[in-house]
Amino acid sequence: MAKKALFIHLGWAVAAGAAFLVGSKAGAPTAEEIAAAEAAADRSTARIGGEFRVDDRSRAARSSGRMGGEGGDGPVTKLFGSYSLDAAGLEAVAEQAIRDPNPLTRRLAFAKLLENMTAENAMQIRKQFVALGGARGDMWNDFNYAWGALAGREAFEFARTSDEPDLGAALTGWAAADPAGALAVLDSLPEEMQGQRRSLEGNIVAGIADHDLNMATEVALRFGAEDSRHGQRLLRDVANEALRQGGPETASVWVETLPDGDAKGSAMRRVTESYVRQDPAAAAAWAGQFADQEYSRSAIGEIGDEWAERDPQAAVSWLETLPAGDSQNTGFSQALGEWEDRDPEAAGEYLMSMDRSPQRDAAISGFARGYAWQDPTTAIAWASDISDPQIRERSLTQVGQAYFRRDPEGARIWLESSGLSQESQQRVLNPRRR
Repeated sequence: MAKKALFIHLGWAVAAGAAFLVGSKAGAPTAEEIAAAEAAADRSTARIGGEFRVDDRSRAARSSGRMGGEGGDGPVTKLFGSYSLDAAGLEAVAEQAIRDPNPLTRRLAFAKLLENMTAENAMQIRKQFVALGGARGDMWNDFNYAWGALAGREAFEFARTSDEPDLGAALTGWAAADPAGALAVLDSLPEEMQGQRRSLEGNIVAGIADHDLNMATEVALRFGAEDSRHGQRLLRDVANEALRQGGPETASVWVETLPDGDAKGSAMRRVTESYVRQDPAAAAAWAGQFADQEYSRSAIGEIGDEWAERDPQAAVSWLETLPAGDSQNTGFSQALGEWEDRDPEAAGEYLMSMDRSPQRDAAISGFARGYAWQDPTTAIAWASDISDPQIRERSLTQVGQAYFRRDPEGARIWLESSGLSQESQQRVLNPRRR
């Protein structure tokens, strides 16, 4: 893993700590508080060779002495651009990372530990964390990620028999620093770990994505070749990293390099979720290019949903320009489902203006499904006006389920004359949990 990458991750951790510290105080922060938080963050990420000191109460400052000279050449320095920490201060800094009352100080101490980890001292740090009983959540994951990056197979072999949740993050870190080594471990998984293979493949793809998006994409496609759902999940993880690194516009370019199919559709949906929140018109212009492809269905639906929440008229005007098909229909269904919540009267007027068509059926279905929670009898009247018998049956069943949750007795009376099949009536009376 490149030096820059983990340094950026540590910088984010410190920034989050600073924000938490400032935000936790009652009222608006003073200029002095903001300056103090910014200075602390600068001290954690700058390349300095002085003492590790957060304030005069710092136990680590009193016990660890100098933090090493400039330009150290230890394993972590080579991987991450870090410093060295003398052994005498290791336990003190670990205790500070867990027990210091100041949340910013805890984060700074933990970042310092990560900077100074080696394959040799990682176990000592881990034992200290376990003894203190406080390293959990993101802190535990980050520690294991760093250990995996430093020690590779050694960290993996320990993690696979550990009582703590070490394995996933350790393998992800190993894959980030040594993709070939992490991939090779799959060829020699013991029998008792074969059931974890899909999960481990996800860890490896996530780690490689931190290192090389193109390689992560190739590996995800290979792992998902025989299991479409698994491949979709893996590519969503790569999409998350593409979004983090370059934002929606850059990630949308990456999506276009993927082979057509369900996995591409899954990645497209994930990128669209972010893109439409940032710029609905730009997201629509991009995704609309693929509206005639089956894989775009979820992405078009996502835009219809999110854009209609802000500007339903703009959303449906865009949907009207798309080629007829499943993607357009899904968009109409999602958009009207949002519009009815915002302005049911205006949404109803729009439905009245539509000619009978698959698009209108889809739009009514979305409207009725949402409006059933406000007015089930009106929603039933709309759903009954759907032309396609299969869509009408499905929509009336969904409306009926909402009706039953809201008014069981009223729903039972309606069912007697609903015309729904016995199977659909049973679905109404036994709705899935929301």
